[in-house]
Amino acid sequence: MSSGKHCLRRLVLISVLGLVVALGVLSPAAYARSLGTQDVVTPQSYLGFVPGEDRCLADWDQIKEYFRMVDEASDRVVVEDIGPTTLGDRMIMAIVSSPDTIARLEHYKAVQRKLADPRGLTQAEIAALTAEAKTVVMVAASIHSTEIGGTQASINVLHNMAASQDPVIQEILDNTILLLIPSLNPDGHRMVVDWYREHLGTPFEGTSQPWLYHEYVGHDNNRDWFMFNLTESRNVGKVLYHDWFPEIVYDIHQMGSTGARLFVPPFFDPPNPQIDPIILREIMLLGGAATTDLAAKGFKGVSSNAQYDTWWHGGMRSGPYYHNMVGLLTEAASVNIATPIEVPFEKLTTSTRGLPNAQGILTNFPDVWPGGTWRLADIVAYEETVIYAFLKTAARFRDTFVNNFVLMGNRAVERGLNESPFAFILPADQRDPGSLSWMLEVLMFQGMEVHRALRPFVADGVTYPAGTYVILTSQPYRSNVLALLDRQTYPERREYPGGPAERPYDIAGWTLPMQMGVECVKVSSPFSVDLIKLESVSSPAGSVVAGDASYGYAFRPEANAATIVRNRLLQSGMSVLRADEPFACCGYVLPPGTTIVLAAPGLEGTVRALAEEFPMVFYPVGSEPHIAKARLSLPRLAVYEQWGGNMDAGWTRLVLEQFGFSYTHLRDAEVRAGNLAAKYDVIILPDSTLAAMRDGLKPGTYPEEYTGGMTAQGLANLKQFVESGGTLVTFDTAGDFAIEVLGVAVKDGLKGVSTKEFYCPGSILEIDIDNNHPVTYGMDIKAGAYFVHSPAYVPAEGVRVLASYPKDTDPLMSGWLMGSQFVQGKAALVEAEVGDGRVIMIGFRVQHRGQPHGTYKLLFNSIFYGASEPVK
Repeated sequence: MSSGKHCLRRLVLISVLGLVVALGVLSPAAYARSLGTQDVVTPQSYLGFVPGEDRCLADWDQIKEYFRMVDEASDRVVVEDIGPTTLGDRMIMAIVSSPDTIARLEHYKAVQRKLADPRGLTQAEIAALTAEAKTVVMVAASIHSTEIGGTQASINVLHNMAASQDPVIQEILDNTILLLIPSLNPDGHRMVVDWYREHLGTPFEGTSQPWLYHEYVGHDNNRDWFMFNLTESRNVGKVLYHDWFPEIVYDIHQMGSTGARLFVPPFFDPPNPQIDPIILREIMLLGGAATTDLAAKGFKGVSSNAQYDTWWHGGMRSGPYYHNMVGLLTEAASVNIATPIEVPFEKLTTSTRGLPNAQGILTNFPDVWPGGTWRLADIVAYEETVIYAFLKTAARFRDTFVNNFVLMGNRAVERGLNESPFAFILPADQRDPGSLSWMLEVLMFQGMEVHRALRPFVADGVTYPAGTYVILTSQPYRSNVLALLDRQTYPERREYPGGPAERPYDIAGWTLPMQMGVECVKVSSPFSVDLIKLESVSSPAGSVVAGDASYGYAFRPEANAATIVRNRLLQSGMSVLRADEPFACCGYVLPPGTTIVLAAPGLEGTVRALAEEFPMVFYPVGSEPHIAKARLSLPRLAVYEQWGGNMDAGWTRLVLEQFGFSYTHLRDAEVRAGNLAAKYDVIILPDSTLAAMRDGLKPGTYPEEYTGGMTAQGLANLKQFVESGGTLVTFDTAGDFAIEVLGVAVKDGLKGVSTKEFYCPGSILEIDIDNNHPVTYGMDIKAGAYFVHSPAYVPAEGVRVLASYPKDTDPLMSGWLMGSQFVQGKAALVEAEVGDGRVIMIGFRVQHRGQPHGTYKLLFNSIFYGASEPVK
């Protein structure tokens, strides 16, 4: 019998009694006695295997039930439901500490809240609080669900912390509060385990499922930790920044198989200058303790100070840096989910920053792994050792971590009073008030303080009216204020002098107001202002202008909320037009792109309800304006996504749903079948290579229905769709489809340019916009475009340029751009006619990770453009 079948057979046998427990017939203690164990049931007794065993995985229902059983059986553990998942499951967190601490959790929460913001406390009060505080440590596993070792290790850790009498465990319990989250993505865990079990013993054993392991964003669920678009991020963000304020946050990951066995901090350069130096030193303390314990236990192949840096904001472990919390990451070499792999020594050749390969001894890699069989049990053992090392260090250096937590908060407040910048000002009168409100809510969710001015004031010589939003830098999370609102300047780094650019771990720049199209002013000098602190923020209400609405109502195009309103009106069956020329109305001149909804019974009530919900002004239109107009239809929209998962497609789907679009999830088989023009007005090709779309997953690597891509036939069918009158929208590198398949007369001016000459890894670049076109209506003449190794177009005559990079100035707004001359003057957004249809080539990430609200309109307008026809 194979070990996989053996594992499943034992699982079935042991689950019978487990089901009895779940139904309430037996208590966990009685169940434990039936298995001959103590009251805290061992994982092996409950699951039928030791977590980490070859080809054996605990699924999410079993994990939730096991955590519940331990909660009931142990006075050291409380398990909380921390919120729903995207697909309607539940996230859980075990709180683990001494029985006395567990009995007073609300008290210790209050202590942490005060220590996180020590303003107003006397030194005596701070001393009393720090004397009784515990070091709060969050350990969170497997946000990337195929990196499953952390989730399995958490089961063993929970049992040991709940049952062990070891003196070190007692020390940890007495001095820390552990927040143990067994999975940051339960939906993905369920997908991975189900697929793995289904394909045990087949040629596809050990593969991951051929779709994203998060409903929308897959691996990018660890790129959402300042924008908080995802339900799961919100759940954990509440724990971090509202409930518990941990001093230490540990995020457990896995990586490729042909390098080090485990990466442990400290991290590689460059560090982000907004991170308090204490945090970088505490990372060294914790990382040193963990690597020392690993070495003492004989674990080989452990690297540090390589590959992963502390520059980027937005990860589960990096967001906490800007909240005075120590963020830690480990990355273990992966296996094939739970199936062992063979890694001969000569295959240990993966090269990363700080570790050329894993075959030679270095100061940051002193004990080479000899190669051989690598198992899930190895991953679990390494990770458990790190967890205990971090917890032991947090316990023994309790005074250090707690006092430094307070010190960093106080120091941030003091710096904000004495160092520039002193504040960031956000005028209330923005082109898109909804985007301003969205941004402010995101900032406040993660603990940043936002004020409004009660009276007019002057800052840096400029007068601002009452009602202006002010974000002071004198607050405990000053680092987060600067990291999100100020520009990033990534240092130029090359692999060697004059050589190729050294690739950052993730992106280089992300300044939120630039991405969201929100006006934000940095204040460099002290100023006086009467302020009120906001407890919440919401979009301002709209209004309905009084007057004759015999023809209908009109609303302007600048706000993204106009898209939601358009979709609502179309979905309710209203007749909706788009003005393609300016026209006078109610004493105003409304611009091209203005929406006109034609008079119909009940329209006034509908408009008033919409004005209460969205920051839109509705203008009555008494008679038909004699201008060029287009009739809008409810878009028949499809988003293409090849098997294997495409995160850019997932983010696209999420953004479309946030703004009220309905769409079809277009897969390869439907593209191959053709007749697309009969079903769709608009098809979106998110960022992907032409080869990936055409060829897909290699035959033989997955069941046949998931392999082969759209094929040459699918490419031909998409071409026919456009030539028959359809609108194709391409993002970023997917524009190669338009060039190579549709024959659009455009070249990518960056093709063939080496990274010695040009490099832009993820930054905000300025674009100049021709805003007199249906795709660009409502845009300002300049915007920030998110550029991630993107193309820069050189169009021939007949291709209309709708946006381009400035010709005479460096377009870099935030991040890193090396060789700006290679993009200056080149096109970023073009439209070309193909047969009876058109292709709109957006040469950047118009919806990157759900962040650049300032360019969403280009996507929304493109969709409506494809679902419109001129009014004759």
